[in-house]
Amino acid sequence: MTEAAQDTVETTMGRWRLDGADPAAILQRLPKMDRVMLALRPDNFMHERLGTVDSVTTGNGRIHITGPEQSADLPADAFASVVLDISTVMRDKLYPRLEFLDAADERIFSVTGLEGAAPMETALAGLPRTPLPTEPPAPRDTADPAEIDPTDPGLALLEQLQESARPVTITAELSGLTQNWQGTIEKIVPMGGYINVMTKGFHLHLAGGSVAGWKTDADGHRALDTNGAPTGLRVTPA
Repeated sequence: MTEAAQDTVETTMGRWRLDGADPAAILQRLPKMDRVMLALRPDNFMHERLGTVDSVTTGNGRIHITGPEQSADLPADAFASVVLDISTVMRDKLYPRLEFLDAADERIFSVTGLEGAAPMETALAGLPRTPLPTEPPAPRDTADPAEIDPTDPGLALLEQLQESARPVTITAELSGLTQNWQGTIEKIVPMGGYINVMTKGFHLHLAGGSVAGWKTDADGHRALDTNGAPTGLRVTPA
């Protein structure tokens, strides 16, 4: 039996609300969780940072998370509750997830363990849990995803920055939460209806056709939707 399979067998599967736990205090345990994926998921794109967390500090009502090539700045009052979900298995490996929910019970930030359940379970030891129903898997979209238009404004800018080989900062903003990744765009894979930026420590999944254009100013390039409104995605060349 593989180590991943043993982890799956020995860990209690389920979904729990971490009652009474301060979300900021939970986030301060991130450095003990080994490699994790920190994800912000506004409409039409996903900003996912993968790796260890160096530090989590709080002050002036904010939570600041730092790690290699990454930082996040979160309002401490953004989260109404935290849910621990240990039910996702892919290729015989368990991926536990902390879901940080707002007052409407919408997930606005998440932390997924990339090294099985043990590091996250150990870091969260002692926190009270209330069992929740396990959510059924979301129905799969069986429709063939649209091909990415080679002239897609989102793809065009990212390819231009990849070709320049210049370091960039890619920022996601959602409900006052901000997450940044800094590095060089190594690989772009248009697939499954998404423009996918793939590096060892970062993934950006941008829905094809979701960027109608960019507003460029001193803060970099801000993605605009078809109504001319900012989408929450910003790309800043170094």
